[in-house]
Amino acid sequence: MKQVWRKQKPRTPGFIRAFILETPLGDVLEAEFNFHERLVRLAVEIKEEKGRMYGATVKNGTVQGEKDITSGRAYPVFRKIWPFREYFSTLPDKDMLACIGGAYEIYPPFVPDTPEKGRSQRFPLESALFPSTRYDSIFGIVRETRFQRWRRERREAREARGSLWVRFKRRVWGDLQDICMGVGFGCLVYYLYYDYVVLGLTLGILGMAAGLLDFLVRKRSVLMTKVLSFLSFGSYFFYNGYVYF
Repeated sequence: MKQVWRKQKPRTPGFIRAFILETPLGDVLEAEFNFHERLVRLAVEIKEEKGRMYGATVKNGTVQGEKDITSGRAYPVFRKIWPFREYFSTLPDKDMLACIGGAYEIYPPFVPDTPEKGRSQRFPLESALFPSTRYDSIFGIVRETRFQRWRRERREAREARGSLWVRFKRRVWGDLQDICMGVGFGCLVYYLYYDYVVLGLTLGILGMAAGLLDFLVRKRSVLMTKVLSFLSFGSYFFYNGYVYF
């Protein structure tokens, strides 16, 4: 079923037009337009994140501000808005789309030109991938260069990851639990069997299990130091048990 934007009363003072759309998955998209200031406010409410809302303000193709509306804090929202770019590109307001100006890769839907113009009809794919910049000077649109986009995406990724200390605090408890569990389970196996070969095999399996736990359950990168430590000790005990005992 085709999704249709519906008009609604603007929530933000100074904005004169507003539209709302609900996707098939239950996400809610909003767009508000301040014609005099050439400002567009985009907002997404993501159902998978229990209705958490993210918003951004765009002026003439340049992002003026981004925030997590639920918490009220500044937050890089490119990865939150970008998946809905095709929905936003169908906004029924040409002025609003012109002010968005390609931010978050939101462009008007491709419409073939008349035969007199010719070029867009001969090269529709080129026109879709590289939208015309002929009227940018009229609307005051300033588009991102490739270098600027690369720098912004790197900054957003760095902010999403957080500082080294934040990343350390985020995962230290989980890694400590894995290590304590591995040491405890290894001691239990040794006291039950008194066999270095069994102990070595157990530590190797625990190392692989710890890596899979990080990757599949905790949805984060695997700490190779932890995994290799288990495998190294496991190999050491297995070798000594197999050769000398």
